[in-house]
Amino acid sequence: MIFLDSWIWIEYFSQDEKYTEVEKIFRGNEKIVISTTVILEVKYRISKKFGIEKADSVINVIENFPDISIVPISIDTAKLAADMRIKYYKAREREISFIDSLHLAAALLTGCKKFYSGDSDFKDIEEIKTMII
Repeated sequence: MIFLDSWIWIEYFSQDEKYTEVEKIFRGNEKIVISTTVILEVKYRISKKFGIEKADSVINVIENFPDISIVPISIDTAKLAADMRIKYYKAREREISFIDSLHLAAALLTGCKKFYSGDSDFKDIEEIKTMII
């Protein structure tokens, strides 16, 4: 199983400069996991970039994506996210956000083997193999 951070989805649906690299991830045969916070972040950012209609369409595509599991944020996820932010947040060096901490915790608690993102704040996370696009 692999976890796809919001950045991956935003890049994919925006068809920005890393689109080709991101598209390769979707061609793999691995089960995809995301958290409900990915939905929040993708809908917000796509609506700001392209409008709410496109954002709603994108979320519909994600919800119906083959072989995807969308996990809710639980109390255990929230507690682990806090631990991850405490461990990895460093002002002006690695400013991992609260939302990114939730993504990371969800990936860990669902047993994902890889975490994909374009955000360099995820580089060298000890608990999971991170793939920075």
